[in-house]
Amino acid sequence: MPVKIIWLLALLLCAFSLATALAASPEPLAQASHVVIGTLKELDLPKMRGKITTDLDQTVSFTIKSPDLFKGLSVGERIAVRLDDQGQVVKVMETTIPELLAPEQ
Repeated sequence: MPVKIIWLLALLLCAFSLATALAASPEPLAQASHVVIGTLKELDLPKMRGKITTDLDQTVSFTIKSPDLFKGLSVGERIAVRLDDQGQVVKVMETTIPELLAPEQ
């Protein structure tokens, strides 16, 4: 009987520790996201949407959660955006085309 009580108390303590750790987690556990890199082709802040054309000439449409993410950016710039699983922009990063060194002769 005392062994069962000890096991139950240990199990309850572990469950409480796990619940506390999960509740303190700042980010959702199962939120999927992906990065799209390309040229900003359309940006419609009043309608909260836009489009990017990738290097493979694919057009990716997105919605905007916060117009502040696109502050200072304009159509034609190369950017990278992190999209959540619903196609909303979570993060925007400006990108540059890397300069290639000339081959040595």
